[in-house]
Amino acid sequence: MYPTTSRKQKIRLMLAIIWPILVTQVGYTAINVVDTMMSGRAGTDDLAGVAIGSSLWMPIMAAVGGLLSVTPIIGQ
Repeated sequence: MYPTTSRKQKIRLMLAIIWPILVTQVGYTAINVVDTMMSGRAGTDDLAGVAIGSSLWMPIMAAVGGLLSVTPIIGQ
């Protein structure tokens, strides 16, 4: 990383690294929200299936992303 001397530089550097990670996480959540909304129009059974699927999918994606460290590398 870059050497920093002031708190303002550290905050600016941290925001530059956090921005891509934040966009990725909000994107994953938005996909699950839209999928759940669309399946709710189809019926209760479909809504339940999508809700369970997205509840299982998010921790798996977070674990794989954390193990591979792809998002922090892209952020850097």
